[in-house]
Amino acid sequence: MQTKKINAFTLSEMLVVLVVSCILISMAFVAVSMVQKQVYLIQKNLSKKQQLHFFEATLLRDFNTHRVCFIKEKNSLLLKNTKDSISYVFFNDFVIRKTDTIKISFENKKLFLEGAIVTDGEIDAIALNLLSSYADAQLFLQKTKDATFYLNK
Repeated sequence: MQTKKINAFTLSEMLVVLVVSCILISMAFVAVSMVQKQVYLIQKNLSKKQQLHFFEATLLRDFNTHRVCFIKEKNSLLLKNTKDSISYVFFNDFVIRKTDTIKISFENKKLFLEGAIVTDGEIDAIALNLLSSYADAQLFLQKTKDATFYLNK
């Protein structure tokens, strides 16, 4: 009687395939985790840039529609016009504008009036040096003044 050999994989061939599959799957998991870390960092940087852009746009708009005074004791900007007043209070890691909390960190600020550095009172420009987490960016905002500003003084 003749026995027919069945075409099949041997146990050693199956183990080799299993080991190679495990290596490939573990490499895929490592790659996916690296991509997830990169996506998280990109989202974090984007959030910082959006906060900075929001702060810059809001402060510039308020600067050009209000009179601006800096109160050194409270470390705050007080912006007034005929309709309303707005205050910006500066803390180490954030700035509060009315009821908004803007998460932005900066090292120091310089206040200007007519190009001269001042420490208290009315200002027309502000320079903020942001922390290294914002790529050492500098933010400079100034009030746009026309001839009527100088005539009304």
